[in-house]
Amino acid sequence: MSNVAMVAFYARVSSEQQSKRGTIDSQIAALKERIQADGAQIVEDMCFVDAGVSGATLVRPQLEHLRDVAALGTIDRLYILSPDRLARKYAHQALLMEELSSCGVQVVFLNHAIGTTPEESLLLQMQGMIAEYERAKIAERNRRGKLHGAKRGNVNVLSGAPYGYRYIRRQLDGTPARYVIELPQAATVKTIFEWVGLERLSLGDVIRRLGETGTVTASGKPYWDRSVVWGILRNPAYMGRAAFGKTQVCDHQVRVRVQRHSADVPRKPYSAKRADRQQWIEIPVPAIISEALFEIVQEQLAENRKLARQRRDNAPLCLLQGLTVCGQ
Repeated sequence: MSNVAMVAFYARVSSEQQSKRGTIDSQIAALKERIQADGAQIVEDMCFVDAGVSGATLVRPQLEHLRDVAALGTIDRLYILSPDRLARKYAHQALLMEELSSCGVQVVFLNHAIGTTPEESLLLQMQGMIAEYERAKIAERNRRGKLHGAKRGNVNVLSGAPYGYRYIRRQLDGTPARYVIELPQAATVKTIFEWVGLERLSLGDVIRRLGETGTVTASGKPYWDRSVVWGILRNPAYMGRAAFGKTQVCDHQVRVRVQRHSADVPRKPYSAKRADRQQWIEIPVPAIISEALFEIVQEQLAENRKLARQRRDNAPLCLLQGLTVCGQ
């Protein structure tokens, strides 16, 4: 029987942006280098990588696979860059460490040595709790800082300039950040609002007209998605009042039906829902359309939804309706 230890590694980054920047590649390179330095070899089946998945949840595809493989007793040593790559919350770290230990897995953190004495274990636990507290404190400071900035009318607290605007950073001379109108895109925005508000077009009709006129999206694509057009028509920034706090975080909502083009496992442990309009903080920006046209469009969108609901309710019922979706 071979005495060669079976080793594995686990790597994770929280966002697609980090994945694209090569953060996950640097983790993998460091893990493979350490494994080689320890005189071990890694096989492809023992590489567990969750790219763009939050560490605040245990529902991660590759972590689930890793736990299943560990339960079979086929892993002797597991390499991870640091404890927060395994889990963000201390309670989750403790649960996973106990589970892996019961499976006979030795966990090796590259940036954090694991002790064997009770004192060293206590130190690891305390460091995990302190790190979790620091993350919560930083997140709260960031939230309150953005809230204060929004109340002062700073556009830099917003996620980004919407289609039709360009974001100008804060200047060295103290000139605050601001939005400026991009004339070609702004003309498209105004046309879309007029199509819906004055000509009473549906979203589908708007998309068809945009395609017929050869109008491209902000990324240069010739096809406009319904959600993009819907977002434009619902954005109060176009009447000169950008809104901060339009969405709020809530517990992850379990979907009754599978959402098209969505992952089987949620990437984040929470969901976002639209906040009450009374909770929004309005920030003045240059207006592209009038407030009257914006309100007319909101009424038309509500009317379009009502008509669509009536057509759906009057349509023949299909037993498999909504249960199967196109995979393309």
